[in-house]
Amino acid sequence: MDKVLPQNMSSLVEGYRTGEFTPLDALGATLELVDAVNPSINAMAMVDADGARAAAAESTSRWASGNALSSLDGVPVTIKDSVNAVGMPWRHGSAAHTNVPDAEVDSPPAARLKEAGAVIVGKTTMPDFGMMAAGVSSLYGIVRNPWDLSRNTGGSSAGAGASLAAGIGYAAVGTDIAGSVRLPAGHCGLVALKPTQGRIPHLPSSMMRSPGPMARTVDEAIAMYRAIARPDRRDAWSLPAESIEESRWEADVRGLRIGVMTDMGYGYEADAAVVAVVDAAAQVFAVAGAKVTRVTPPFYSDPYAPLDRLFQVRARAEWESIPEERRGEVIGAVSAWAEPASFASATDYSRDLEAVNAAQMRIQRHLEPYDFVISPVIPVVGFAADTVGLDPERPLAHCSFTAWFNQTGQPASTLCFGMLEGCPVGVQIVGSRFADTDVLAMTKWLEDRRRFDMNWPDLALGVSGGAR
Repeated sequence: MDKVLPQNMSSLVEGYRTGEFTPLDALGATLELVDAVNPSINAMAMVDADGARAAAAESTSRWASGNALSSLDGVPVTIKDSVNAVGMPWRHGSAAHTNVPDAEVDSPPAARLKEAGAVIVGKTTMPDFGMMAAGVSSLYGIVRNPWDLSRNTGGSSAGAGASLAAGIGYAAVGTDIAGSVRLPAGHCGLVALKPTQGRIPHLPSSMMRSPGPMARTVDEAIAMYRAIARPDRRDAWSLPAESIEESRWEADVRGLRIGVMTDMGYGYEADAAVVAVVDAAAQVFAVAGAKVTRVTPPFYSDPYAPLDRLFQVRARAEWESIPEERRGEVIGAVSAWAEPASFASATDYSRDLEAVNAAQMRIQRHLEPYDFVISPVIPVVGFAADTVGLDPERPLAHCSFTAWFNQTGQPASTLCFGMLEGCPVGVQIVGSRFADTDVLAMTKWLEDRRRFDMNWPDLALGVSGGAR
């Protein structure tokens, strides 16, 4: 690959328009980069080189004839292991699923990407069942953070975070059940959006899990969002189409009520360095005329146990669906954590649902006075690559700042707004339900006022045209 491709998606697409380079050029550089860096980071679950080349060739023809399908036409992207796409394997992060047949139907995000002409390079790695906020898997092993290979990527969209930070592809689709696009974005310096539930359809239908766009910049996340945030009747919770005008990405923060929430009232206390980054973001809003207020902790007692038990039941149900002789292949951190769910009764589950509903109503009421709330994404700057989180017995226990917005259905984004010891520190921006474009606009506004450049790690020195 002789041509050096641009760092950003908009310049890439402009190059397609002018004929400076083609989608086949972009794919060639991307595949070179995968070969160069993936052995270090372990981000790719599979690479569909043949399918991607066919898609890139078709896109190259469309650009040459002036018939591009969208601003994503020909752009290399990835999808998470858990997102079904025709002819690609679905493993859900677990060695116990290696006998599952390849997908015969495109999930809604994959279908929308293909309709937009995007080039799906392959699938990214994830932990078993998506039930860890870390990049450790019985099938894929340890996923490593390109900023520091000794550090975790977060999860469960672990490979999506690592691949984008390393420059593989220009955007990715992850999924989020307790923070699973926001947490890897926080660890890896990316932008991500957990949308209003139903805004981005997925299968099977869920009021807890949602796909979300991930990218290096807000503009790139917006491009992905515009492609995949379209209705799909197969998802029972799919929302009607929204009108997305270019002006929606312009923001005026004067007079907005911004809440700053750095203490949930339970769980892991946010490190002082993390709080300092959130406070720096809050100060930028205040200087611009927003009404910034410190949010008191939303909980006075620990609400996490019932939510954790719901996650345990979800994981245990998947474990029990696996043939008995293969259940031992599931990573021990997940199978051991979920094992108590086998003793739960239906009434226990119902009571836990009621408790979680009460907690989500509590946090909704607590945050009603604010137009937007900013908070940490992760209570710490990072943790070791080979660990499952801050609590080895509860792999989702450090998700307190993210998990409740899956329950309330509110859109929440992540943006890197600080660096500590060479590693990113993110902030989360939360808005009201259905205000996804407003959250993206706020995230872009804050990104424009970040006081440092993102000097992305280059793990592919010497690979021509590869690193971007």
